[in-house]
Amino acid sequence: MKIIRTKTYDEMSQEAYKVVKAVIDSNENPVINTTTGASYDGMFEKLVEGINNDDIDIEKVFMMNLDEFIAPREQSFTVHNYMHQKFYDQIKKQPREIGLLDGSLPSFDEEIARYNTILQANKRDLQILGLGVNAHLGANEPGTPFDSRLFLADSDDSTINSTMLYYKVSREEAPEQMLTLGLADMMEAEQILVTASGTRKAEAVKATLEGPITIECPASILQNHPNVVFIIDEAAGSLLTKY
Repeated sequence: MKIIRTKTYDEMSQEAYKVVKAVIDSNENPVINTTTGASYDGMFEKLVEGINNDDIDIEKVFMMNLDEFIAPREQSFTVHNYMHQKFYDQIKKQPREIGLLDGSLPSFDEEIARYNTILQANKRDLQILGLGVNAHLGANEPGTPFDSRLFLADSDDSTINSTMLYYKVSREEAPEQMLTLGLADMMEAEQILVTASGTRKAEAVKATLEGPITIECPASILQNHPNVVFIIDEAAGSLLTKY
């Protein structure tokens, strides 16, 4: 695992951008599966700038997402909304293909089957992950088996609170379930990028990097992947003693 420590969030975002750009530059038809949220706002801003300045050939990229809230797509907090507002609506050229989960359907069996077919046909060159305050990855909360595959997940209270904080929605408005790639799906990617910023993530970072590999810390499974880039700012890495 490659650990990159930065002083600030902006430096973290720049390092994350460099990882994504390198994957795009070095692959003929790269497949990138990404997450959303505060950890990657800065990276997406830099990607938009890079694409619009013709520094990145986004038209050869298949861009996918790893999860989606169970809610109508027009809700402010959906992954669909985030990706369009922060990325797709901001770039002058589009990826060759876009893969988004749909959490607005009355039944999810068909949606899970549809997306599994896409996953199986498109080996991911890069899996982008955020680290939850309880060390979740996607919506794989503590206790999720390491062999989990795309499934409908219930969110822990800490995850719901993070959603409320970031999207400024009430407890009543906040979604409680997500469709999410499982941990086994994430681990199949050629490379994994993880970022963490701020003191809120410090305990999760320490458990992920220096703790035992256990389902109580879902992100600890990353210790078993041969090609992980983990980027943390000063605050997120403040409790580390080995790195």
